[in-house]
Amino acid sequence: MFKIFSAIITSLVILNMTPAAAHGPIFSPGPETLYKDGFEVQAAYHRSKNAEATEDELAMGIAYGITQDWQIEVELPYLNINDNGSSNNGTGDILLETKYRLWLNNTFGKQDSVTGFLQIVFDTAKKTSNPSLSSGANDLIAGLAYGQESLIWQRWASFRFRYNGKSNTGVERGNQLFADASIGWRSEPPQYYESDTLWMVEFNAEQTQRSQIINTDLTNTGGTELFISPGAIWAYRNIALKGGIQLPIYSDLNGTQKASNYRLKFTLDINY
Repeated sequence: MFKIFSAIITSLVILNMTPAAAHGPIFSPGPETLYKDGFEVQAAYHRSKNAEATEDELAMGIAYGITQDWQIEVELPYLNINDNGSSNNGTGDILLETKYRLWLNNTFGKQDSVTGFLQIVFDTAKKTSNPSLSSGANDLIAGLAYGQESLIWQRWASFRFRYNGKSNTGVERGNQLFADASIGWRSEPPQYYESDTLWMVEFNAEQTQRSQIINTDLTNTGGTELFISPGAIWAYRNIALKGGIQLPIYSDLNGTQKASNYRLKFTLDINY
């Protein structure tokens, strides 16, 4: 009984002391927010392969906790795209995010929370880098993320809508819907002064509308893809390493589009 009681008390301390970087899924948004006046620095590598095309992205981001429930973040990516021998590289579009925790419920050994977030992807690549990397428009992403953290199990779910602006070439780029569900497991309760490993698997769904030009659908645009995404998080105090791979399990893309082969992502988070 004493061991169980100690584990419960320890979990409450950890849930309030472990840095936000140690929690949250890899390929989808989580509900975690920074503590007041906290900073988080992130370096992320993302690689995707689609038929003969590959895209490598190295992104640097910094987040700040305005309050314990509200944080802001800015991210700048560097892209390298190869498609059938043709290569383009340079800085991509800057992303600005605000995230606010709407609900938090702490019980013995468990914490539930819901967070709303808003992201703006600014069309900056055409001005600061390689114009071919630019989408030609500003995009808006809005959504909700839910999470439940406990001693052994972690659960997350999220829903996002991405409004893609009209490009400077007149293309009405198809909007997108994302739905995600994730589960994480650790073999033993975490200790703040020891490293912590969390094994996880995500299920990610993406639905993209057809793009249009002058109210005419573009044939090779839009469709649906589903992924299963195994990964892991290793954390030690204020440092977290995340890594995972997205593997397609279903694809229904319009026209002659090629389905995704895989997507990789590795992230280093450091909290101050």
